[in-house]
Amino acid sequence: MCRSKLSPWLAGVTIIMFSIGCQPKSQPLPTSAPFDQRLDAALAEIEAQNLNVIIAISHHGEPMQFREFGAPAADTIPPEQTLVDINSITKTVTGVMAAKLVQQGKVRFDETLGDIFDNVPVDKSNITVHQLLTHSAGFVESIGPDPEQLSKDEFLIRAFESSLEFLPGETYQYSNTGFGIVAAIIEARSGKSYEAYLREDVIAGLGLENTGYESIYGGDRSLKTRQDETIRQASWGNDKPYWNLIGNGGLVSTVEDMIQFRQTVVAGQVISPDMLTIVQTPHIREFEDDESFYGYGLVVEELDGIGQVYWHDGGNEVFSAQWIDYVEQGDLIFTAGTDEDATKAIASLENHLYGGSENSSE
Repeated sequence: MCRSKLSPWLAGVTIIMFSIGCQPKSQPLPTSAPFDQRLDAALAEIEAQNLNVIIAISHHGEPMQFREFGAPAADTIPPEQTLVDINSITKTVTGVMAAKLVQQGKVRFDETLGDIFDNVPVDKSNITVHQLLTHSAGFVESIGPDPEQLSKDEFLIRAFESSLEFLPGETYQYSNTGFGIVAAIIEARSGKSYEAYLREDVIAGLGLENTGYESIYGGDRSLKTRQDETIRQASWGNDKPYWNLIGNGGLVSTVEDMIQFRQTVVAGQVISPDMLTIVQTPHIREFEDDESFYGYGLVVEELDGIGQVYWHDGGNEVFSAQWIDYVEQGDLIFTAGTDEDATKAIASLENHLYGGSENSSE
């Protein structure tokens, strides 16, 4: 269960793979113990670690539970109303948006960059939407710093002029650039901005009023870094988000909105069940000798004693976030915090909820 992989999208930062929680700080209760007792043990461990983190948990479809620790607990903003930077979990949203666009008949997963854009170099003209969504197109991780004031046209020129890391479809390599291109495809084929398509076509009517970029942002509700900076200051460079972020990172939401987003997607309220199956298909192995696979904007994995999970995480130098859908356990968890605190919280939750002997769903 020591498998959390944080993929920083902050420019200049190499994607770092690390494990957390591999040596539990306290012995978990057996999984035969009541869920609430196991949860309380996890939350006590999180509090003891002095983490700055907000947590939302849905257990067997029951009303969500919210918890906050550290600085978020000391402010006056309710945990379900605090705006958080979901970082690379933006890719989970982009994957669903692309699937929605396909469902509307406005693009195909096998459509190529040459079909969609003009003046695409020969080496990139046959790259498909599918390859972009599965990090198998060959694009570099990023083409500039997050706060850079880069327009969409400038972003595409730079991306198309960049050297491919490998032949398209050959392997997996995490790429913020690729998901930025997906965002540009969404704009080209929908006729709307990325944010407008998200809010008007994908999540309209679902009650997700706190998910977007600048249109929903309010600094007075922002989670703050340990240096007391807001999302706009720390993640967006004290400006609006530009195209080194659009579609791959920097999206703002709340822990409540993100749980509801996943629930409505699974319930067929956003895309069809058949389209969800495509999104959640383990399309490509992430790393050699690794049993985790990438779908469209999410990781698909089978964990010993836990069963199938879908998840994604993300972080920059100051914020982190992670969601995991423990399908066979009936639990859906979203965490957001400062530094690496969101992934540390997930490690404690997973250890105490499922790490004891007699693993079983209840």
